[in-house]
Amino acid sequence: MAIRAPGARLLRDVPFRFIEARGREKRSVDAQITLVPFIDFLLTVVVFLLMSFSSSGEITVLPGLPDAEHGATDATIAPVIAIDADQVTIDGRRVADTRALLADARLARVEPLVRDLEVQRDNWQVLHPGQEAPTDVVVQVSREVDFRAVRKVLFSVTQAGYAGVGLAVRPR
Repeated sequence: MAIRAPGARLLRDVPFRFIEARGREKRSVDAQITLVPFIDFLLTVVVFLLMSFSSSGEITVLPGLPDAEHGATDATIAPVIAIDADQVTIDGRRVADTRALLADARLARVEPLVRDLEVQRDNWQVLHPGQEAPTDVVVQVSREVDFRAVRKVLFSVTQAGYAGVGLAVRPR
């Protein structure tokens, strides 16, 4: 037996012609995708995009909320103030820039925030005559926000007449 270069010889050295023909078959270049799995994939992508899309642009839960072991989970009607590294929003509307709050070292009111909270309280009293306006707010603060900005927002909340402050956290 002669010495040959190594290589694939599984079907090459078999003397049967039908085996020789089978080993040299080529697959077609045009691969057919079955339609049902492709439609399932597209439907899954569409449902995912619809569920993750928010038309208001409001971030319902900020990434990087602090963890808490104990806390109340009762739902109340309250304005939601979200503070992240870039902006301060109330119910999805931008009221201040976080970097601008950190630029001034003094403890001062955030006037647009105070105005919005007072307008919300006045609207509540107009829509619900004879009822006490809620004095609670929910504050969502991202972990990377400096406490000086949080302190200014909390000071502004109390200046607007809201005494109860709930901090949004992730449960452990």
